Amino acid sequence: MTRHWPEVEVLSAYADGELAADRRAEVDAHLATCDRCRRWLAEWHDAQRSLRALADDSLGVDLSQVVRGRIEALPAAGRRSRTPRRTGWHWFVPAGIGAAACVSLGMALGLALTVPATLPRPLGGALEVFAPVAPGGLCAGAGSCRIASAEHSR
Repeated sequence: MTRHWPEVEVLSAYADGELAADRRAEVDAHLATCDRCRRWLAEWHDAQRSLRALADDSLGVDLSQVVRGRIEALPAAGRRSRTPRRTGWHWFVPAGIGAAACVSLGMALGLALTVPATLPRPLGGALEVFAPVAPGGLCAGAGSCRIASAEHSR
Protein backbone atom coordinates (compact mmCIF):
# COMPACT_ATOMS: atom_id res chain seq x y z
CA MET A 1 0.00 0.00 0.00
CA THR A 2 1.40 3.38 -0.93
CA ARG A 3 1.68 6.09 1.65
CA HIS A 4 -0.57 9.10 1.16
CA TRP A 5 1.08 12.50 1.04
CA PRO A 6 0.96 14.72 3.06
CA GLU A 7 0.98 13.08 6.44
CA VAL A 8 -1.57 13.99 9.10
CA GLU A 9 1.08 15.97 10.99
CA VAL A 10 1.71 18.15 7.94
CA LEU A 11 -2.01 18.76 7.41
CA SER A 12 -2.41 19.57 11.09
CA ALA A 13 0.42 22.08 10.93
CA TYR A 14 -1.17 23.53 7.77
CA ALA A 15 -4.52 23.91 9.53
CA ASP A 16 -2.84 25.60 12.49
CA GLY A 17 -0.86 27.97 10.24
CA GLU A 18 2.49 26.62 11.39
CA LEU A 19 4.01 25.72 8.00
CA ALA A 20 6.66 27.75 6.20
CA ALA A 21 5.55 29.55 3.03
CA ASP A 22 7.22 27.11 0.61
CA ARG A 23 5.82 24.06 2.38
CA ARG A 24 2.40 25.71 2.60
CA ALA A 25 2.46 26.21 -1.20
CA GLU A 26 3.17 22.47 -1.67
CA VAL A 27 0.20 21.56 0.52
CA ASP A 28 -2.04 24.08 -1.30
CA ALA A 29 -1.11 22.45 -4.62
CA HIS A 30 -1.92 19.03 -3.19
CA LEU A 31 -5.25 20.18 -1.73
CA ALA A 32 -6.28 21.48 -5.16
CA THR A 33 -6.26 17.90 -6.49
CA CYS A 34 -7.09 15.72 -3.44
CA ASP A 35 -10.67 15.45 -2.20
CA ARG A 36 -9.68 13.20 0.69
CA CYS A 37 -7.30 15.77 2.21
CA ARG A 38 -9.79 18.62 1.64
CA ARG A 39 -12.48 16.65 3.53
CA TRP A 40 -10.02 15.91 6.35
CA LEU A 41 -9.06 19.59 6.55
CA ALA A 42 -12.73 20.65 6.64
CA GLU A 43 -13.40 18.17 9.48
CA TRP A 44 -10.35 19.51 11.30
CA HIS A 45 -11.63 23.08 11.03
CA ASP A 46 -15.08 21.97 12.26
CA ALA A 47 -13.47 20.29 15.29
CA GLN A 48 -11.46 23.44 16.03
CA ARG A 49 -14.60 25.60 15.87
CA SER A 50 -16.45 23.18 18.16
CA LEU A 51 -13.67 23.27 20.71
CA ARG A 52 -13.48 27.05 20.65
CA ALA A 53 -17.26 27.21 21.20
CA LEU A 54 -16.99 25.33 24.51
CA ALA A 55 -17.42 27.37 27.66
CA ASP A 56 -14.19 28.50 29.30
CA ASP A 57 -14.93 27.76 32.92
CA SER A 58 -12.31 28.65 35.47
CA LEU A 59 -12.14 27.93 39.17
CA GLY A 60 -10.77 31.32 40.08
CA VAL A 61 -7.94 29.64 41.98
CA ASP A 62 -4.66 28.34 40.65
CA LEU A 63 -4.67 24.82 42.13
CA SER A 64 -1.11 24.13 41.03
CA GLN A 65 0.17 26.76 43.47
CA VAL A 66 -1.99 25.31 46.28
CA VAL A 67 -0.62 21.81 45.69
CA ARG A 68 2.95 23.11 45.36
CA GLY A 69 2.60 24.93 48.70
CA ARG A 70 1.35 21.77 50.40
CA ILE A 71 4.22 19.71 49.01
CA GLU A 72 6.78 22.23 50.16
CA ALA A 73 5.19 22.29 53.62
CA LEU A 74 5.74 18.55 54.06
CA PRO A 75 8.76 17.53 56.13
CA ALA A 76 11.73 16.26 54.14
CA ALA A 77 11.12 12.65 55.33
CA GLY A 78 7.54 12.76 54.02
CA ARG A 79 8.72 13.48 50.46
CA ARG A 80 10.93 10.43 50.19
CA SER A 81 10.06 7.50 48.04
CA ARG A 82 7.91 4.87 49.69
CA THR A 83 10.03 2.01 48.33
CA PRO A 84 13.24 1.50 50.31
CA ARG A 85 16.44 1.52 48.32
CA ARG A 86 18.70 -1.44 48.86
CA THR A 87 22.27 -0.36 49.24
CA GLY A 88 25.46 -1.99 50.38
CA TRP A 89 25.57 -5.64 51.33
CA HIS A 90 21.82 -5.79 52.20
CA TRP A 91 21.06 -6.27 48.50
CA PHE A 92 23.21 -9.41 48.32
CA VAL A 93 21.51 -11.27 51.19
CA PRO A 94 18.37 -12.42 49.26
CA ALA A 95 20.42 -13.06 46.13
CA GLY A 96 22.95 -15.09 48.12
CA ILE A 97 20.25 -17.18 49.77
CA GLY A 98 18.68 -17.94 46.38
CA ALA A 99 22.04 -18.83 44.84
CA ALA A 100 22.94 -21.12 47.77
CA ALA A 101 19.57 -22.88 47.49
CA CYS A 102 20.07 -23.42 43.74
CA VAL A 103 23.58 -24.81 44.18
CA SER A 104 22.46 -27.10 47.04
CA LEU A 105 19.54 -28.45 45.04
CA GLY A 106 21.74 -29.01 42.01
CA MET A 107 24.31 -30.90 44.05
CA ALA A 108 21.64 -33.05 45.74
CA LEU A 109 20.10 -33.99 42.40
CA GLY A 110 23.50 -34.67 40.86
CA LEU A 111 24.53 -36.92 43.74
CA ALA A 112 21.21 -38.76 43.58
CA LEU A 113 21.98 -39.72 40.00
CA THR A 114 25.42 -41.09 40.88
CA VAL A 115 24.40 -43.32 43.80
CA PRO A 116 26.22 -46.65 43.58
CA ALA A 117 24.18 -49.70 42.54
CA THR A 118 25.06 -51.53 45.79
CA LEU A 119 22.58 -49.49 47.81
CA PRO A 120 19.12 -51.02 48.26
CA ARG A 121 16.62 -49.93 45.66
CA PRO A 122 12.91 -49.34 46.21
CA LEU A 123 10.63 -52.38 46.01
CA GLY A 124 9.32 -51.50 42.59
CA GLY A 125 12.84 -51.29 41.22
CA ALA A 126 14.00 -48.88 38.60
CA LEU A 127 12.02 -48.74 35.40
CA GLU A 128 14.10 -50.19 32.65
CA VAL A 129 13.87 -47.77 29.80
CA PHE A 130 15.50 -50.02 27.23
CA ALA A 131 13.92 -53.31 28.39
CA PRO A 132 12.94 -55.60 25.49
CA VAL A 133 9.51 -56.23 27.02
CA ALA A 134 7.15 -53.58 28.33
CA PRO A 135 6.29 -53.73 32.04
CA GLY A 136 3.55 -56.34 32.49
CA GLY A 137 4.17 -57.83 29.04
CA LEU A 138 4.59 -61.53 28.27
CA CYS A 139 8.03 -62.92 27.51
CA ALA A 140 8.64 -64.58 24.18
CA GLY A 141 11.40 -66.68 25.65
CA ALA A 142 13.75 -67.08 28.60
CA GLY A 143 16.45 -64.89 27.07
CA SER A 144 14.16 -62.00 26.29
CA CYS A 145 13.04 -61.52 29.89
CA ARG A 146 16.56 -61.85 31.32
CA ILE A 147 15.64 -64.94 33.33
CA ALA A 148 18.29 -67.61 33.66
CA SER A 149 17.40 -70.95 32.05
CA ALA A 150 17.88 -72.84 35.32
CA GLU A 151 15.50 -70.57 37.21
CA HIS A 152 12.93 -70.66 34.42
CA SER A 153 12.66 -74.47 34.46
CA ARG A 154 11.74 -74.71 38.14
